[in-house]
Amino acid sequence: MKGFILLFAVLFLKTVSFSQILIGEPTNDGKSTTKRKEKKVDSDSTKLKKEPSGTSLYFVTNWSLSTRVLKENGDLFGDTLGERANEKNLNTWSFGLGFQNDLSEHLMWDGGISFLRNGESYSFIGTDTTYSYQTTYSYISMPLRINYTIGKDFKFYAGVGLIPQMFVGYKQERQWTRSDNTEESETNKSKNGVNPFVVSAAVNVGMLLNFNNGWSLLVSPEARIQLNSSYMNQEPYIHKGRAYGVTFGLVRHL
Repeated sequence: MKGFILLFAVLFLKTVSFSQILIGEPTNDGKSTTKRKEKKVDSDSTKLKKEPSGTSLYFVTNWSLSTRVLKENGDLFGDTLGERANEKNLNTWSFGLGFQNDLSEHLMWDGGISFLRNGESYSFIGTDTTYSYQTTYSYISMPLRINYTIGKDFKFYAGVGLIPQMFVGYKQERQWTRSDNTEESETNKSKNGVNPFVVSAAVNVGMLLNFNNGWSLLVSPEARIQLNSSYMNQEPYIHKGRAYGVTFGLVRHL
């Protein structure tokens, strides 16, 4: 009887040990399979992140040769142009940021926000006196454009758009020299009579040079043509800004 009990105990212990080994093996295989699946998922997600999304963020600056169209405001409020007819161009700088997005293989739109400036200048030189001024109109604008594109790594595009502009600042810097060679200057920042909202049309061509690190270089000649007057309806002149320049910037592909 004792021998039978001892034999039964030995067989029971071996059975338990063998069962534990069998139970443990699938657990290990499951863990390793899980790890392999996780690694595969991580690898796939990494590949997806590297694919371009078609959306880009740009940072730009614009230099423009700025001028204006100026004429009398009809018979009721109008006045003769006088010396203002002799105003010339003015170099201005503007800045902006925004988004580009591919609509199709050859169509791209962009929109953003920018600090935009245009203006004009005047200079008079007499026998013993001089007088000059530079006038700048500043706006917060939201340019919206649609472009037709060709190419991939070296992309050319041409487009048109509208630029709504909210007026934020006027500055006229004046300088003169008296007959005794005394030089004087002053700055006028009055906003009286200036239209708080104008709209410009834009025409641009450009190119994007794509790098392998997710960045591109942007160069784009542009013309802006203001559609309504910079002054209120009761002012003596109708003033519409013009700007012909080049936009430079960097594009980050998301």
